[in-house]
Amino acid sequence: MPKQHGQLLAFNRGIQSRLGLARIDLDRTALAAEIQTNWMPRSLGSMSLRPGWEYIDETRDGEAAKLFPFVFASDDVAQLEVTADTLRVRVDDELISRASVTAAVTNGTFTSDLTGWTDSDESGGASAWQTGGYMALLGNGTNAAIRDQQVTVTETGTEHALRIIIARGSVILRVGSTSGGDDYITETTLGTGTHSLAFTPSGNFHIRLFNRREFTALVDSVAVEAAGTLELPVPWQEADRRIIRMSQSGDVLYVACDGYQQRKIERRATRSWSVVLYEPETGPFRNVNTTPITITPSALTGDITLTASQALFRSTNVGSLYRIQSTGQTVTTEIGAQDTFTDPIRVAGVEGQRAFGITLSGTFTATVTLQYSVGEPGSWVDVQSYTTATSVNYNDELDNQIIYYRIGVKSGGFTSGSVTATLSYTSGSITGVARVTSYTSSTVVSAVVLQAFGAITASSDWWESIWSDRRGWPSAVALYEGRLWWFGKDKTIGSISDAFEDFDDEFEGDAGPINRSIGEGPVDSICWALPMQRLLVGTSGAEFSARSSSFDEPLTPDNFNIKPASTLGSALINAVRIDSTGVFVDKSLQRLYQLSYNLDQNDYRPQDLTMLVPDLNEAGIVDIAVQRQPDTRIHCLRADGTVGVVIRDSAENVICWIELETDGDVEDVCVLPGVEEDRVYYIVNRSTGRFIEKWALESECRGRPTGKLADSFVYYSGAAATTIGGLSHLEGQEVVCWGWNTSTPFTDDDGNAVGKDFGTFTVSGGQITGLSNAVTNACVGLYYESRFKSAKQAFGAALGTPLNQRKRIDHVGMILMNTHKGGIQFGPDFETMDDMPAYEREQEVGEDHVWEDYDGDMISFPGEWSTDSRLCLKGRAPRPATVLAVTTSMLTNDKT
Repeated sequence: MPKQHGQLLAFNRGIQSRLGLARIDLDRTALAAEIQTNWMPRSLGSMSLRPGWEYIDETRDGEAAKLFPFVFASDDVAQLEVTADTLRVRVDDELISRASVTAAVTNGTFTSDLTGWTDSDESGGASAWQTGGYMALLGNGTNAAIRDQQVTVTETGTEHALRIIIARGSVILRVGSTSGGDDYITETTLGTGTHSLAFTPSGNFHIRLFNRREFTALVDSVAVEAAGTLELPVPWQEADRRIIRMSQSGDVLYVACDGYQQRKIERRATRSWSVVLYEPETGPFRNVNTTPITITPSALTGDITLTASQALFRSTNVGSLYRIQSTGQTVTTEIGAQDTFTDPIRVAGVEGQRAFGITLSGTFTATVTLQYSVGEPGSWVDVQSYTTATSVNYNDELDNQIIYYRIGVKSGGFTSGSVTATLSYTSGSITGVARVTSYTSSTVVSAVVLQAFGAITASSDWWESIWSDRRGWPSAVALYEGRLWWFGKDKTIGSISDAFEDFDDEFEGDAGPINRSIGEGPVDSICWALPMQRLLVGTSGAEFSARSSSFDEPLTPDNFNIKPASTLGSALINAVRIDSTGVFVDKSLQRLYQLSYNLDQNDYRPQDLTMLVPDLNEAGIVDIAVQRQPDTRIHCLRADGTVGVVIRDSAENVICWIELETDGDVEDVCVLPGVEEDRVYYIVNRSTGRFIEKWALESECRGRPTGKLADSFVYYSGAAATTIGGLSHLEGQEVVCWGWNTSTPFTDDDGNAVGKDFGTFTVSGGQITGLSNAVTNACVGLYYESRFKSAKQAFGAALGTPLNQRKRIDHVGMILMNTHKGGIQFGPDFETMDDMPAYEREQEVGEDHVWEDYDGDMISFPGEWSTDSRLCLKGRAPRPATVLAVTTSMLTNDKT
């Protein structure tokens, strides 16, 4: 009866599909597993009972949630929790909350007037109450409309926070210890949205709100935030949480979600956050109007109406931009201070074609100067000056030259009053931009002017913005090569370089904006975008690579083309980046692909990471996230609440799939960078609630003495105790406890400090009682176990194939480290299992013994003869176990 010896030296081959278990001719298959659940392999080859998951918090009201990382630096991170309508922020695993203070803003909701707010308007600025309960602030382009209020503080030295809601931006805010000062909150511009801004006053503080721009900004409310958790409103609903896409630049997260206007999540300080509309003012725009419809603006600047000659507008145009090109050029500005000029006009032609009008009106004491610049605006030269109101024509007689003119007051030229300066020229054109603020009818809308118009006459030369409720919003976003890129429908749109809110298509040069259509295949749904060496875009029909003519050249308006990198088609799941490769889920929801650059084909090409486990993710992948330390691991959440994890090491050709299970459904994953190990968070829907749980570090799971090997666990550290509390989230549940005592250590047979498995308890009143020993540290949480079942053995027959030959593993040898005496069981299946020997070198092994290293003689193996003899290993929380290698001895019956 021949005896064969085999070995499992590496547990980093992972699960092999049952479809390929008979492929014993492959080395990879010989070391693979049919089952590898809750065992966490390292790329080097060992495997350990996976770390436990620490209870951090419950999601808001127990709702389904999505976690997003905010990473300014590896040591400056936060975590965003998005539930239906609400955003919350955690820093160091604690929700940002506001203290109870008595300070209050007077009339912060502007119910009927602006009582309590001091009018500090500069000349030409106007602040007033507006119907609907708003503080309206209208500047004149130079001077500001200003309102101030002093707030009395009782709790000096305690953090306060202002909650400011802006109905229409942009409003400038200062908060200081003196009127107009900004020593508490440095001058900052508040966009349309909700702002929660924290500061710590040493006495009374002063709020200043102001606006210099020539359209009305509206403040909805200002209040000192009440005590409680910081919550900011967001538009997304529960069903949207997996289609939200974010891209971060510094302290700003740019957010896209199909069906919603883009947002910005802004951080001004660790505890100061805002959610505002993303509102670029220079586009992007659709093609120029080709219909006979004209649009007429009611004024050149300010709050206006746009009137169409035929039915044009819809209610869903609120928020749309309209760019209108005038016939003729008129520029005007109200001057109430020095260094104030009109926009320029462009004069060309010969003789009488060059004449333009100059109009000065108002009561003022100032010197108003007409200036010119040749060829382009910039190098201004004085022409002539005026000190009184006047209306004249001017002709420079500089035939066939292009000259720009402007008029205004230079430095030192203003004394008092206000002068309205206007230049009018019948030739040329000026392009202005307005944003629709309300809908009146299909031919009339209200708007604010963002760039001054050149005339108030009808024009058929107009453009409508690409983005709106009417036209749709982007579904993906990415930062790449200094541009902010938005993707939606079949559009790929990049901002001007280093100007993330500028899409001015009249900007010339390589830094100009890029606006392209993909125009190939089913591209209506753009699922994701990844900034790699090239810009990769995933659609439901294919994956595309945006590239220039040379690999090292940047994308420019004149050097941009987009080609399919693969035609697999992507699922509506965000892709992840791993160094120079991207990973995405295909449209089947079962396959995971890696996109890597191929030198031979000069483009990115896909590699199937699920080739050996095509049926592993039959439940469907719903989300993925990547962890980089201590190994590269891609966490794949599945629709059935389980998790598939692939350990990836390209250098060692490691593609190792394992599965994770717990007492509940895993619904979300988020990874924040760490130093020793990344911080991995899951949202788990358990029978007692929906919890945010954080993976323990592997260094905390060795049992010597720390052992954080339980799920939804609470970690206790304090005075020696036999009662552990803080477990109300697991009320009524059976839990396990691993504890240790730093004052009076528990020791193993070698005298080393170890932890102790205290057995199971039922949580009652939010605590467990009756530990057999007092502990200063303890990990208490839910039980889980790990299971490993080897593939069919590729050895074991002296003659021919081992398949279909009767055989039996009779002995097994273990090489272990940091393993509890009862931490691992072995056998031919999960029902027939033995524990590790009770004696070692003729000495009884203590119940609490934790081997730092174990390399003992082979052990008798249970089981019977079979044509399919397997090795099964089981680990059990909270007992640590790490397997380095296993050897087997197998008896065979060759029927000879």
